[in-house]
Amino acid sequence: MPGLEPSDLVPFAVEEATSVDGLTVPISVYAGRWSGDAGAVDLREGVLLTWCTVDTLDWLRLSPGLGDLIRRHAAEHPAAKELPDGTGPPADEAPPGTEPHIVGVHLHLQDDQGRILLGLRHPDSTHAPDTWHFPAVH
Repeated sequence: MPGLEPSDLVPFAVEEATSVDGLTVPISVYAGRWSGDAGAVDLREGVLLTWCTVDTLDWLRLSPGLGDLIRRHAAEHPAAKELPDGTGPPADEAPPGTEPHIVGVHLHLQDDQGRILLGLRHPDSTHAPDTWHFPAVH
């Protein structure tokens, strides 16, 4: 996604998603950091991005298991008060354990205030319309 360049990507979880055909596929979830402007990301798939806090999750219609996954991450990785200088891998290096161009990767992106970046699918989407989810990378 142009305008979205996360850092510190590390494998976090593997979740299962069920397609409209009933097929179940594994989805790799990577955790990382990004503190950009969600409204400035160049999206092309009918998704609205916004920053959310863990305490707002109960007010959102989430994809199955997403709230539990976000709460688990928050419990295991409390938001840092200040970020150390030089965090993240060099821009020309892939984070350890990642491989370019793998389909089915979702990102748990958190900023330095502990907010999580979520995307809302368009109401006309064929998969989970009107549902908040992690941004996906294809």
